Amino acid sequence: MGLQATVIRNILFAATTYGEAYDNLRVQAGFTDKEISDSSETVEWQKAAKLFDLLADLTNNEQIGLALGFETGLSMLGMLGFMMQASKNLEEALTVYCRFGYMVCPMITFHYYKEGNKAIIELNQNPVWKNTYPRNARIGVDHTIASIVHHTRLLTGKSIFPEAVELEFGKIAVDAYKQALHCQVLFNAPIHKLVYDASVMSTPVITSDVSLFEMFQEILAQKKAIMMQTNCTEAVKNLLLMQFKGQIPTVEEAAAAMDMTPRTLQRKLTEENTSYRNIAGEVKKELAIHLMKNPGTSITEVAEVLGYGDLPAFRRAFKTWTKATPKEVKRQLHSEQMTVMG
Repeated sequence: MGLQATVIRNILFAATTYGEAYDNLRVQAGFTDKEISDSSETVEWQKAAKLFDLLADLTNNEQIGLALGFETGLSMLGMLGFMMQASKNLEEALTVYCRFGYMVCPMITFHYYKEGNKAIIELNQNPVWKNTYPRNARIGVDHTIASIVHHTRLLTGKSIFPEAVELEFGKIAVDAYKQALHCQVLFNAPIHKLVYDASVMSTPVITSDVSLFEMFQEILAQKKAIMMQTNCTEAVKNLLLMQFKGQIPTVEEAAAAMDMTPRTLQRKLTEENTSYRNIAGEVKKELAIHLMKNPGTSITEVAEVLGYGDLPAFRRAFKTWTKATPKEVKRQLHSEQMTVMG
């Protein structure tokens, strides 16, 4: 899974306002010009995420994500940004964003819904990112939330702010968040969330164009279909990684997300000599190993993130995936990290 190249390029351009030349930043972040010049390309998410660490260090600002979010335009979203600009109103634009946002950043999935007189956008951040790289995961969420608020103004021409923002991480720099987002901010929340007055969702998008909207919708739908059909095994694996929220989605949920029946999905996987169960095991294995790379994450915490309330059950499952115990693998990963550092 990777982050769309346009996102990296836009963040780097925005960061130049802090005194570093674009090419210097790109080189320090470890990106080649070719790697981030093609909007159809993606960059490995781990490498992309570490860009936030670099920018926080260079600026000595842990809330750099908020600042950059208000400086990156809709072009950051590529084709999705064009479709949002062609939307009828703010609600349609945000619905599109939540539907196709994973194609730009697969480590966050979005959900838009209404609850009474409130319109809510939820951000589900992949637990591998949150637990393996907690610092840049927080900065990444700051950037995403700030860019949503900023894009809302670009789309409508009006200063529309959420009534409240809820964040999963602990309380930090409260005034910085309130000043940037112009609303109350709740920390230690169950899930990242922006809460708007539902009445603002009918605000027209100033560049609305029905024919362009339909064209971009068709293009994005085709792109999604190609992503899902080129290699069904990889498509399912990416889907499970994106939608993992403590447990693997059922085969019915996965099939629905891929716009096919469970029977069709299972048939395609059989044709590729695998099964949904095998892929689920591979995904859990990959998640577990990623989490174990963080020295501060215990085996018990890894088990809990993967949905195992019973540690012995996790150990048995892990040994099935890797032919080794969690302790042995964690020790090996630590040894490899020490070798690289030393």
